[in-house]
Amino acid sequence: MTMKYQTDHILVPASEFRPGDVDRLNQVLADAALGRPLRDPGVSSATASQCGLIRIPVDGADPVAIRDAVQAHVQPGGGDGLPTIIADNNATAGTTDEGTFFAAGKKSGHGVAAWLPAPQDEMPPGPSWSPSGDPPVIALLDSGVHPHPWLSATGGLPFVIDAAALDQGWHSPVPEDQPDKQPYPPGSHWGHGTFIAGLIRQAAPGAKILSMRVMDSAGQVADCAVACALNWLADHAHDHPVDIVLMAFGRRRESPQDDGLDHVRKAISRVAAVPGLKIVVSAGNDGSTEPVYPAAFAIDNDLSSSMVSVGSRLSDSEWAPYSNRGPWVLEARNGTNTISTLPQTFLQAGQFQVSQPPITNIHDMFLAPNGYAWWSGTSFAAAIYAGQLAAARPGGQGLP
Repeated sequence: MTMKYQTDHILVPASEFRPGDVDRLNQVLADAALGRPLRDPGVSSATASQCGLIRIPVDGADPVAIRDAVQAHVQPGGGDGLPTIIADNNATAGTTDEGTFFAAGKKSGHGVAAWLPAPQDEMPPGPSWSPSGDPPVIALLDSGVHPHPWLSATGGLPFVIDAAALDQGWHSPVPEDQPDKQPYPPGSHWGHGTFIAGLIRQAAPGAKILSMRVMDSAGQVADCAVACALNWLADHAHDHPVDIVLMAFGRRRESPQDDGLDHVRKAISRVAAVPGLKIVVSAGNDGSTEPVYPAAFAIDNDLSSSMVSVGSRLSDSEWAPYSNRGPWVLEARNGTNTISTLPQTFLQAGQFQVSQPPITNIHDMFLAPNGYAWWSGTSFAAAIYAGQLAAARPGGQGLP
């Protein structure tokens, strides 16, 4: 797995950052023939304390080269009081990224976004949602949840609340896609969060979703966005409590010393300390036993009571071929050919036969809003498991 990272900034721990550090770091980089690529972060103390990390803009250098140059400078002399440099690695959404559904052989019809449009009559009727008490809350760290008629509330509280709309709300570092503005190239995972919301609604008709956008439309999730969201949840556990945190993305450890992943783990530990809260994470779709994080943190001794990693099975005795597996994958649900809501699908998919080349441009097909689709991946196995946990909670309207 090739590790991707943000190329326009680096991260440093807020606790280590001091006035003048940008100038000191730039001098180290100039001595290493990398120029002076770092810019003033211009970050407020409130933002820094919320995320625990400061983003320093980079112009004209590779963040990994910056990290390596600073490490080479501080190691011989034991350090010059410079902050730790962290490359902001990306996790990817825990869904299949091939054009084929493993169990049924269904082709997506448009490249790597492995969902297939589903007719409306394949989707079960939308359950009513009008809770009278305090419904269980699932914090969904994903691509955001778009409006969809199937997800509408029938009265009382809304089914989905955007964390940014709350008092002292969380501000997503990921810009929201605007499909009404052309040219607009929707990414392969645009609608991923909406699809998961539909699965949660099916499994737990009485649950509520707190949506936190950490994923872009291509399914990429930066370490710092995850840490920031988790720290916000921990800081607001009393005024905006949640019962379950769902994360359907992951990446492998870059090296034994992976500072970005370590910061994510610290943020997970803070959330895991909230009494009664459960954290559900998808295992990933590499068909491998090599650990993927944050899912593999579920077997850490101090997190095992609060955290569950979920893979995908075809039956009680058979893993889905795409699902990661191993001792770090603790639970499994069926994540293959799940059906749910998408904010936008396309029509006329039936005329494109499996034997034909896939459509590579979604705009080559007629777009239809508020549709339904089949999609496979451990993201959806984890969503179903999280919904089942919520259904078992008071107000969750019983076990599915």
